[in-house]
Amino acid sequence: MWQRKQTIYLALVAILMIVASIYAAITILQILGGMIAGLGALNIFQYKNRRKQMAFCTLGVLLLIVWIALFCFDHYHVFDGSSSQLHLQAAVRYPLYALLPVVSIVLFALARKGIKHDDDLVRSADRLR
Repeated sequence: MWQRKQTIYLALVAILMIVASIYAAITILQILGGMIAGLGALNIFQYKNRRKQMAFCTLGVLLLIVWIALFCFDHYHVFDGSSSQLHLQAAVRYPLYALLPVVSIVLFALARKGIKHDDDLVRSADRLR
């Protein structure tokens, strides 16, 4: 199970998203980050079902895009309670944990590519029998 490089990629996704969810400012990002970390960890143990692994990788990328969108919304928009309007902040500094989901998207894509390669290898070996 740990011999496959995509397993390492999925484990890194789980670790990175745990770190990102710990440092996230709002609860929804923490919950979503935990779900993505759980998805990455669960995906490691689905090694006998490569189709499900590829689907989980795609789902993980979609959830990461939602995470990034929520993060951007949270950091770019500030609710002004007195005037009941949304104002765009002028200058935003990104914390380091904000880059972890982007790295996780790349790791999910690399894992999916490795899983697809394994699936193609097994299918071609089955054709030879």
